[in-house]
Amino acid sequence: MSFIHRSPIIKINKGPVFLFLAGILFGLALLSVSPHLAAAEMPSSESPSWTGVWGNSASGFFLVGEYGMIGHYDGKRFVPMNSGTNIWLSAVTGSSSSSVFAAGYNGLILHYDGRRWERMESGVTNDLNGIWGSSPTDVYAVGDRGTIIHYDGTRWAPVRSGTQNLLFCVWGSSPQNVYAAGGRSTLLHFNGKAWQPITLPQKGHFVGIWGSSPDDIFLVGDEGALLHFDGTRWIPMASGVSEVLRSVWGSSGQDVFVTGENGLVLHYDGHAWEKLPAATNEPLRSIWGDGPSAIYSVGENGLILHYDGRSWTDVATETGKPDLKLPSSPPSP
Repeated sequence: MSFIHRSPIIKINKGPVFLFLAGILFGLALLSVSPHLAAAEMPSSESPSWTGVWGNSASGFFLVGEYGMIGHYDGKRFVPMNSGTNIWLSAVTGSSSSSVFAAGYNGLILHYDGRRWERMESGVTNDLNGIWGSSPTDVYAVGDRGTIIHYDGTRWAPVRSGTQNLLFCVWGSSPQNVYAAGGRSTLLHFNGKAWQPITLPQKGHFVGIWGSSPDDIFLVGDEGALLHFDGTRWIPMASGVSEVLRSVWGSSGQDVFVTGENGLVLHYDGHAWEKLPAATNEPLRSIWGDGPSAIYSVGENGLILHYDGRSWTDVATETGKPDLKLPSSPPSP
């Protein structure tokens, strides 16, 4: 199980003794945070921590998070949706309000057809950390142990990635140009035929990727790591920070936002990165927008931030605290 959504990235290296001890600690941590084991102790009447946000307009977007929580904004208010599960959800994407996919732990894939969420057979059991699609019949999900699965409109099928490293995120500009990134400086590229590794000029664990075009792509990760692809090569950029950067999105290549730990928000104007005034000290897990003045970022403890083109504010101060709370009796996994 990966810890990327709730804590800084854990780096594992060195010799066999270290790996043996790390394996023991990892197993104990796994027992302490497993959605299955934690379900019985799930707190009631508390705001969920959100891990993903996506929409097709500012008046219609989705949030996913811990314990299978899903929320929807209809342009006026946030309402909870029935996911049918208490398994952690990691990411969400879609192509329309009637074709939305969510990915989560234990190989979980959910699909929303505009009426209800239903579980899909993914064919894998590894945790899924990221999801992206170019259309309802071309969707990728990535996860632990180099897992990549693809949906062709009929079924999900595993795809050979060529790595055992954790994959945290996936994004593409077309069906023939898709990237997946993850731990230990892993970056893979799909050219429409096969996934191939790319050697990066900077080491790190990379957890967020987005681009405005095939030759304008941003990659973010731990310790303030930030890289840019100009169509020819990947170039390190100076972020000016050392925090974990978790998500990136922009309205254009000259209006890009990055969010991360401690409420961190960075903005790129096409020339340089600037650290914006913090609206929170909570970790921000995901960002999505519908233009330069309708951007949302989500994170811990039910946090939903909105950017109106001038400043970031907590949605709770704009429209009142959203009625999105953990249920007292969660559904079975």
